Amino acid sequence: MKAKIREGWFLVRQHMFIAAILFLYQLVWGYFIYRLVQSAVVPLLLRYPTEDAGELSTLLFKMESQLRLSGPEVQRYLWILGGMLLLRLLVSPLIQAGLLYSLQHFNAAEERIPFIRGIQKLWKSMLLLHLIRTILMLLPAYWLIPKLYSIFMDSFHSIHLLLPGIPYAAGWIIYGWIVHHMMLYMQFGISAPGEEGSLHGMLKGLWIALTRIFTVIGIILILGMVHLFIFGVFTSASWFLTGLTGLILQQTYPLARSLLSMWKVCAHFRLWQSTSSPNTD
Repeated sequence: MKAKIREGWFLVRQHMFIAAILFLYQLVWGYFIYRLVQSAVVPLLLRYPTEDAGELSTLLFKMESQLRLSGPEVQRYLWILGGMLLLRLLVSPLIQAGLLYSLQHFNAAEERIPFIRGIQKLWKSMLLLHLIRTILMLLPAYWLIPKLYSIFMDSFHSIHLLLPGIPYAAGWIIYGWIVHHMMLYMQFGISAPGEEGSLHGMLKGLWIALTRIFTVIGIILILGMVHLFIFGVFTSASWFLTGLTGLILQQTYPLARSLLSMWKVCAHFRLWQSTSSPNTD
C-alpha cells in the first residue's frame, strides 16, 4: 500500500502539466462559487441583527430568511448554479479522460501529447461513467432532500434541531464516497489499452476494487490524513500571517489541493495496474 502511494507521487511529478490544468480549472470554479456566495449570501448575513437589537429582531430576521428561500431571487441563483454544475459535468470527464490516458500510456514513446489524445478517444466513455456516477450519487436525494429540508426549516428557531439531520447527511456522504471510488476503478478498466470503451474492462476494474477493498480504504485514509494535515497547515498559516504572505498562501492552496487530487488518482491507478497486470510491479 505504501509502495503504491510512493509510485503514485512519482506519476504526479511526471504529469505536472495536467496538474496545472486541474489547478486552473479548480481556481475558476472556486472563483465562481466565491462570487455566487458574495452576491447571494453575504448581503443577507449583513442584515443579521446585532447583539443589542433584541430577540424580536432576530426572530424577524429568521422569518424574512424563510420567505426569501421560496422567492424568485433564490430560484434565479439556483438556475445559475444548476447551469454551472451542468458545465462542470461536461468538463470534468474530459480532464479525467486525458489524465487516465496519459497514465495508461506513460511509457509509450509514440504518444507525444497523450492528454489531448485521451480526450479524443475516451471522452464518450468517461462522460457516460461520470453521468452514471452523478445519477447514482443524487439518487438518494429523492428521499433525503424532503427530510433535510424540513429539518433545516425547523432549525431557524433552534440550531439544536439540526441534529436529527446529521445521520442522513453522513449516510449520504458515505454512500457517495463508495460510489465515487467504485466508478474510479471502472474508469481505470475502461481506459486500459485494448479495453478502451469495453464493458469487460469496466467490470474488471470494479472487481479489482472489490477484491482489494482493504488496500483501497488504506490508500484513502492515508492520503486523506495528508490532505487534512495540509489543509490545517494552510488554514493556520492564513490566520497568523497577513499581507502579501497570507495572500500567496491562500492562492497556493488550490495548487496543493490539485496535486493531492492527482496523487489520490495515481495511487489508486498503481494499485489497479499492479493487480490487473502483475508484471508491471
